[in-house]
Amino acid sequence: MKHYLIAIACLACAMAACAKPQCQGFNNYDDKVTIVFTDEDAGRSYSVSDVKLKTSGKEYSATSVKATLKNGVATVTLTFPHLTRFSNPKVTMRVNGKKAKLKVCQ
Repeated sequence: MKHYLIAIACLACAMAACAKPQCQGFNNYDDKVTIVFTDEDAGRSYSVSDVKLKTSGKEYSATSVKATLKNGVATVTLTFPHLTRFSNPKVTMRVNGKKAKLKVCQ
């Protein structure tokens, strides 16, 4: 029983250590959609690829992806084509090669 409790505690710590990006901003100005995410536990390198926006039953590829890293905090700015309708938007992407699915703040 003691081993199970230790294993569960280790698993909880490992899950807490795996921070994921959080939505910081969303706008639909200047004929484009811009979404900004930050990841406060980015480490030394941060790469983003395969970025898609899913909303209203459709999927859109990013037209621009810009990631900056400063003091272990990554800021990712994603740009998509101009859209007029949003329904429960989500972004899927690869962060350092791992799949991530994130809700977009509105």
